[in-house]
Amino acid sequence: MCTVVVRVDPAAEWPVTVLALRDESPERPWDPPAAWWPEVDPTVRGVRDRSAGGAWLAASDAAGLAVVLNRAEPVPTDDGTWTTRGVLPLDAVTGTVPGADGQLPTTRAFNLVRATAEGAAVDTWDGTEVRTTVLGPGVHMVTHGAPDDPAAPRIGRWLDAFRGVPAPAGPPVLGPFDELRAADAGTDPGDGWSGWFGVLAASTALPADDPDAILRDAVEPDGHVATLSVVAAAVGRDRTVLQHARLERPGRFDGSVELHRA
Repeated sequence: MCTVVVRVDPAAEWPVTVLALRDESPERPWDPPAAWWPEVDPTVRGVRDRSAGGAWLAASDAAGLAVVLNRAEPVPTDDGTWTTRGVLPLDAVTGTVPGADGQLPTTRAFNLVRATAEGAAVDTWDGTEVRTTVLGPGVHMVTHGAPDDPAAPRIGRWLDAFRGVPAPAGPPVLGPFDELRAADAGTDPGDGWSGWFGVLAASTALPADDPDAILRDAVEPDGHVATLSVVAAAVGRDRTVLQHARLERPGRFDGSVELHRA
């Protein structure tokens, strides 16, 4: 399951910074960040799921960023089908928040992380109700349970580590792979991201199928899941900057990567 780390500082020039790792089946086709949805909003760019047409992560300069993480709770359905969760990030950056109209989502369960110049929040749908958790100033971590829940995989192991290093306060200068390589070598590119990427580098000492591994390659109840890409992002008053790396060897940083800036 995916992992998202969020730093919130509402008074800063860049109020929110985000490190997001996407875990998905390596067999599921997808596209790196670009403006894939001109019919929705030509200013929206994001990581597109080709199978269902939605987004794992979507962003715009005006609306910030949103990223969806799967949860495991069963959601009943009358006909055995659900709306793709990929609509959620697109809806969020075009003005629609889950449950705001009083209607329950028709998707499977999810956590939706929303980051704007005003701050960050997590919308949770567990098949029963939609709850919104506002993320206050500081550093937070979200996986497939409650935000900052120490009982959740990866959070109990790594949240204190992320909180124990300087958090990035602006956009990354380098792509995620170069940031990680610099952190692993003990060098600092000077953009403030070396602390978080240092924690990410340290986490790779765990086997990729360990429940606490951030960089994943494991057989889950739903099948083979691996970390396919990494996004480092900053949300400002009128600008959202993304650095994205697509891992050519899922779940591994020691292979080649494909870099994108959006």
